[in-house]
Amino acid sequence: MDTPFTIVMYRTFHAQRNAIRPGMADIGLSPGQPKILHYLLNHDGCMQRELADACDIEPATVSRLLDKMEEDGLVRREIPPKRTRACCVSLTDRGREAHALWHRLCLETENHALQGFDDEERTKFREYLNRMYGNLTGKSLN
Repeated sequence: MDTPFTIVMYRTFHAQRNAIRPGMADIGLSPGQPKILHYLLNHDGCMQRELADACDIEPATVSRLLDKMEEDGLVRREIPPKRTRACCVSLTDRGREAHALWHRLCLETENHALQGFDDEERTKFREYLNRMYGNLTGKSLN
C-alpha cells in the first residue's frame, strides 16, 4: 500500500525539522525565530504587522517571539515618529550573526537531505513545492 502524499510530506517536514532543531538550540534560536530573522534580513525596519503577514504567524505570536528575540539581543523595536501604535522591527548585529549561522545549518541539512538529487531535480523539486505553497495559500514564496 502506498503511503498517502500528505503523510509523506508531514513525515519529511518533521525529519527535516528534527535534523535542524539541535543546531538551532546551539545557536540560541527557538522555533519561529529563524523565519523572522530571514524576513528581516531583506525587510529591515518593517512594521510588526507586516512581519506577521509575511511569516504566516498570528500577530500575538509574533509579539511574543519578538519579546524573546529583543531580550536576547536579536532584534530591536522602535516606535516611529507620528505612529504611536505601530512598531518597526530591525535586526541587530547579533541577529544578523544568528541568521548567518542558521542559514549555514540549513544549507548543510539541505545538502544532506538532497543527496543523490542532480541540479535539475533540485530545481524542479523547489518549483513543485513553491507551486504547492501557492495553491494552499494564494501567496508566492519568491
